[in-house]
Amino acid sequence: MLMLNMTWHEIEKHLKNVNDNIIISVGTCEQHGYHLPLGTDIFIAEYFADILSEKTGAIVAPTLNYGVNLPCDIHFAGTTSISAEILRETILSIINWWEQQGVVHFAILTCHGDPFHLQALQIKADNIKLIDISDIDYSDILEKQATIRHACEAETSIVLQLFPEKVKADKIQEFDIDSNNFKKYLFHEDKGMPKGYVGSLGFPSFGTKEKGICIVNSMIDKTINEGVEFLKASTKLADRQISTEK
Repeated sequence: MLMLNMTWHEIEKHLKNVNDNIIISVGTCEQHGYHLPLGTDIFIAEYFADILSEKTGAIVAPTLNYGVNLPCDIHFAGTTSISAEILRETILSIINWWEQQGVVHFAILTCHGDPFHLQALQIKADNIKLIDISDIDYSDILEKQATIRHACEAETSIVLQLFPEKVKADKIQEFDIDSNNFKKYLFHEDKGMPKGYVGSLGFPSFGTKEKGICIVNSMIDKTINEGVEFLKASTKLADRQISTEK
């Protein structure tokens, strides 16, 4: 249930009578090599937000399309970033408004692994929960990688399953760098571009729809397990619903 498709009065009634929680998907505008679009993390987060909404009745807020990206990716056209501080303040400002309108819990969904992006979204509050969709076990699914990297075997498989029309398979170029050697880029210590870096990390040519099915199913399980109970209607609303049913 998308907030943008609802009037303010419909939202008000939904919060009072159906579910008083909100799902916020956070993506980023980030290059994904030659074969995947800049909106990849946005599309994935929105897909899982819709699933969680169907399971809980919680409203899906407009997506935040900008997040924190690696400084070395400034060399790739279209990629942009906001600071971790701005991302956190934006989320808190949005939540503050909705809390005043009666929203109780906020589930934040993201599928972007920049450590400073995730840190910004790890807000210590009982009514705010971050669900990192990509944080699953890949060990029994992937051939060439132990875990998800970037525009890689895992991420390419996900997009092949969910949005096959968005994958330019004939454009795939591979580049890999040892995780230890990439740390200085991952933790924003080096703004230069690694020699030979084409935007993807890992082995996207090994991505398949079949692997994507396994990954997506695991991600769905994680999202449901972490989100459904958290996004139940508040006790006050639930009591009112029971009373109405009687």
